[in-house]
Amino acid sequence: MSMALIIAIAALVGVIVLGVGFYIWINYYEARADRTYMTQDDRGFKRALAGKVVLWDYEETVVKGPSAPHIEYVALDPATGGRRTMKLMDPKTGAINLRPQYCAPLPFDAITNDSHKVIVDARVQFSLNRDLLKHVYEIQEFALALETRIQSAFRSEIGKRNDEDLRRGLAEVERAVVEQLRHAEEEGDEAGERGMALGVRFHTANFTYSQPDEFSAAPLALPPNATPEQQQQAIRAAAAQRAAQGSQGVLSLRPQQLDQLSDVFKGRDPAATAAILSMLEMQTRQNIAEALAQSGQLIVVTPQELGLLGATAQRDAMLNRPRLDQVQTGASPPPNGGLRPAETRT
Repeated sequence: MSMALIIAIAALVGVIVLGVGFYIWINYYEARADRTYMTQDDRGFKRALAGKVVLWDYEETVVKGPSAPHIEYVALDPATGGRRTMKLMDPKTGAINLRPQYCAPLPFDAITNDSHKVIVDARVQFSLNRDLLKHVYEIQEFALALETRIQSAFRSEIGKRNDEDLRRGLAEVERAVVEQLRHAEEEGDEAGERGMALGVRFHTANFTYSQPDEFSAAPLALPPNATPEQQQQAIRAAAAQRAAQGSQGVLSLRPQQLDQLSDVFKGRDPAATAAILSMLEMQTRQNIAEALAQSGQLIVVTPQELGLLGATAQRDAMLNRPRLDQVQTGASPPPNGGLRPAETRT
């Protein structure tokens, strides 16, 4: 064998070795416990890599680039206290983060079993499931699907409880939400049918809630470029509307307010209950006085006609109060406060 042929064979082997080495270098992926890659071929999703892998099939490629699905979620921004979007896939390399993350959807509404509206601020810890990344690959809007499932779970569990039970059972609601989220990853709509999983493992859930003031006055609706004169006119119009409506009385309470008021009476001692009832009675007095004043006529009524028979303390104070002229002259007050039996002072 001539030297030239040997050199040619050696050069060819070298080129082949370099080509194989380059192919291995560009198709070698190391998928650790906290990171993986999705691959696809002409039929779509193929697998999620685990360990050290070389893609020998030239049709199998890692999912990355502009056409890759947007695997994102809404997280809490500790710097501003608001929300920001976090990515779980690096669009350049295709690496997918498998570490546990905290999804923090924007505050959303929920309704309790006794029709109380609450604003829920939730946090759910989750991580992507390597074995179910096919569902992540197929979901077009992962962030929306994740938020929707979290909100649905919280609304479902909150809707099973009255508002007073919700205050006592925050931890119970959180455990039930996690169980429901895990169950939704496995069960379908019918018996034996596998549901549409998100490809997510749910770990923990926690939340806080507040009750909005649904009965407060509506904010002023002003255009962005409103002049000071327009602002003053809107303020005067709102004040006139509130004056026309009058003060809110006991009979104008809505069912939700009555339920909240009944919660206030629970566990109260008799003195506290009497104080609350006294405030309601004073509110009724004010409403009656305003209604009479708006009529523009002089109306004389007795406490019995007003239904204020329980105001014994005020009536006794007026009956026992000496008249001003008697105090100045030193005369003793007449019996019954100077009132004849047929008269009643209000």
